[in-house]
Amino acid sequence: MKRIVTFTNLFPSSVMPTHGLFVYERMRRVAAAAGVAWSVVAPVPRVWAPLRRGVYRQWQAVPERETWSQVDVWHPRYRHWPGLSVRRQAAAMAAGARAAVRELAAQGPIVLDAHYLWPDGVAAAQLAAELGVPFTLTARGSDLNVLAQDPELARRIAAAAQRAAACAAVSRDLGDKFAFVARLPRERIYDARNGVDLERFAPGDGAAARRALGLPAQGRLLLGVGRLVVGKGFAVAARALAQLPEDVRLVLVGDGPQRAAIEAAAPAGRVVFLGNRGPDEVAMAYRAADLLVLPSEREGWPNVVTEALASGLRVLATPVGGIPEILALPAEGDLGRGALVPVGDVDAFAAAARRLLEAPADREAVRAFAEQYGWRQPVELLAAVFRRLLGEAA
Repeated sequence: MKRIVTFTNLFPSSVMPTHGLFVYERMRRVAAAAGVAWSVVAPVPRVWAPLRRGVYRQWQAVPERETWSQVDVWHPRYRHWPGLSVRRQAAAMAAGARAAVRELAAQGPIVLDAHYLWPDGVAAAQLAAELGVPFTLTARGSDLNVLAQDPELARRIAAAAQRAAACAAVSRDLGDKFAFVARLPRERIYDARNGVDLERFAPGDGAAARRALGLPAQGRLLLGVGRLVVGKGFAVAARALAQLPEDVRLVLVGDGPQRAAIEAAAPAGRVVFLGNRGPDEVAMAYRAADLLVLPSEREGWPNVVTEALASGLRVLATPVGGIPEILALPAEGDLGRGALVPVGDVDAFAAAARRLLEAPADREAVRAFAEQYGWRQPVELLAAVFRRLLGEAA
């Protein structure tokens, strides 16, 4: 049986059901469109017991094998020392996952489908070479924007990419960086953006959404969705609240180490933390809000932007990664879909937020624009690639 074997640390589990959900949403559609079987190898870092805090404690509870949303998922363990073993991580991941990948390869032709270039992509390249199977690489963001700044990691990513059967990036900007780091012709990199579920993310009853999420019925809501980490810039939005009318609050979906700092940066009582939520509740949050804010320092193709647009919600963000490509903003002064402001500029953020909140919103027009970002185009592209590779492997 021909099979795609997705190889990534970015995949949901029964313990962490929203972790890497975007990889699941993409590849379940691609495997179905290609008409082939699909399995997942999602390695889990095993750390020394005294270091098992926070997310590492969650990792330890992930089962070694499970069926998650009708997909057979393996979670082999590999040794990891947080902050100390970055350069050794790919070899450790390959060693931990070797038996699982070998067993899947013994069942018939496979293509190893690696998401995230380091360590996942380089580990997949090593295993593919050992087993004599083709592999693909997909760049997703910080693998190139952050990790590839290390010359040794960049060298190893380039060596893997030059041997890959296919390489993809989730935005044009990231594809340009991938080609540069890998020293490959730009045409070797597929631009295979993420899609958005146009049924789940759609305009709806904002008042009902506020009631369901326990949000204030009155006032205007800025919404941020993502990990509460420095790179997402939510502290910028929190500081900007001091320059905005008192009825404006910041609602954050997600969790992370910057929560206390974000709360301290805002006027008292004007930030609402909803914590981690499932996709359906995230969809409600878009309906409840007046504006999505994403003041990131860097991005790949942020799914929250297309989800917000599909929900009819305008976006205030920074011009990083694939965000300008998604928004395709028209002439300056047209606020129909949102605005872009410089990274870290609190005054510019506050001024743009005020203009957007005061300008009439046409949610149906925003939704109509977002419909181009459904899953059909990237799924058709990738399904054709995998059918070809599996035909050659067979």
